[in-house]
Amino acid sequence: MKALIICGSRKDGFTAEMCRSFSEGLRIHGISSEIFFPIDMHIHHCTGCGLCSGDAGCGIPDDMDLIFNAFGESGLVILATPIRFSGPSSAIKTVIDRFQPVWFGKAGHPHYAAALLVGGSPDPCFANTISIFKAFSATAGMKWLGHLEVQDADVKKVSDVSLPSFDYGNDLGSLLTGNRI
Repeated sequence: MKALIICGSRKDGFTAEMCRSFSEGLRIHGISSEIFFPIDMHIHHCTGCGLCSGDAGCGIPDDMDLIFNAFGESGLVILATPIRFSGPSSAIKTVIDRFQPVWFGKAGHPHYAAALLVGGSPDPCFANTISIFKAFSATAGMKWLGHLEVQDADVKKVSDVSLPSFDYGNDLGSLLTGNRI
């Protein structure tokens, strides 16, 4: 099995560390993963042009094609984001909005979805982001496996998210492969 991890933050923060550690947890079960950082990619916003309702798929030529390809080849997608104003980052929301071809049944999709979420405050509002991610999962025909929440990042070190993220990757890897390690 292969996992696609879409990280809605920069490469040196809490969310990125969660993605890397989660990936290591999957790896011990033989699940390979690829992490995409849309913030460093050339990805346009959905324009609502409607081309994706036909046979051509998305008509915007950009780096989203890399994510579409990985999405179709993966068994698991992980959506990872810092919480911004009680919602997902604009980087990951832009990616989700570009999945219109999936809504029209024009693309393959993973069987499973899950999320990694980090909030800076002691009591961040994760519910809005979880709702968006679950809606994406359901619309694309994926089974929602759950999420990992890390709060209070404003007073933590980046390394503090490593072990919980690794453990969550190990737990999901075990669930998907049946191997308890």
